[in-house]
Amino acid sequence: EVPEVGLEPPIAIVHGRHPLLLAGQEPVVPFDLALDEEDRTLLISGPNTGGKTVLLKAVGLAAALAQSGIIPPVGVGTRLPLFHRFYADIGDRQSIAASLSTFSAHVRMLRRILDYADGATLVLLDEIGSGTDPAEGSALAAATLVSLTARGSLTLATTHLGTLKDLATHTPGVVNASLQFDAATLTPTYRFLKGVPGRSYGLAIARRLGVAPAILADAEARVPDAERSLDMLLASVEERQRQLRAAQELAAARAIELDALGARLTGQAEAQAAREAELKRKEKEAEKAGRQMARSHLMEARQLVEQALAEAR
Repeated sequence: EVPEVGLEPPIAIVHGRHPLLLAGQEPVVPFDLALDEEDRTLLISGPNTGGKTVLLKAVGLAAALAQSGIIPPVGVGTRLPLFHRFYADIGDRQSIAASLSTFSAHVRMLRRILDYADGATLVLLDEIGSGTDPAEGSALAAATLVSLTARGSLTLATTHLGTLKDLATHTPGVVNASLQFDAATLTPTYRFLKGVPGRSYGLAIARRLGVAPAILADAEARVPDAERSLDMLLASVEERQRQLRAAQELAAARAIELDALGARLTGQAEAQAAREAELKRKEKEAEKAGRQMARSHLMEARQLVEQALAEAR
């Protein structure tokens, strides 16, 4: 569907899909992404292979295609701001020829973004803060996101850094998000969830891939307490969401059953009403026929009486 273009932020994408995925044979899971009026930065976390980078690219392509006069794969109700600048730091830009390490390449791109980004800019940052010491990378990433949020740039960033997931709790304009992951099967569902950060599942995936239990036990013991507490909190939130989804699915199934029962009862009531109407009609017809018959008998009796009186006279 043709989206609305040229509106002020925030952005709203309904039933969005990456255009290249549509050319494949696999079914595509669409996403709905809508930011509130005060939201400027969407921080997306979660496991690898969950679809975070594809989501970033899909949003960027939807906006770029619409501004180029090409209808992007989105649904009715999509609203896209008019961006004057697009910046994307996605992938590894290291270069031996240019003496750029992975981190140096990211920093060079961040510097360029911070030099020019304003309220009419779309910024896409994949794995922000990676490629260096996690503490320093997280600090630089947080400072970058706070700056972009303050100047009104619309920013979508992905991360595995646990400390960044807390940024939304004390920074107005920053909101957490994740892509749903099935904890039981350790497989992505690719369903976008706004407002809840995602777990990385790094050790769980390593366990599934056959890493020795002793190594995993040692690794789990080395996870900082803060990270472990955050992971436990996110796990409890995911479990609560799973329970709510199950309850909603059960309620929806019962609602369908109730609708079907209501439809049957309505049909039965309509049939009963039709039968009662038919009985009333037949009753009226019988009453009318009875009156006509009584009138006929009365007329016949009167004629007989008049005939008898005539004969008597």
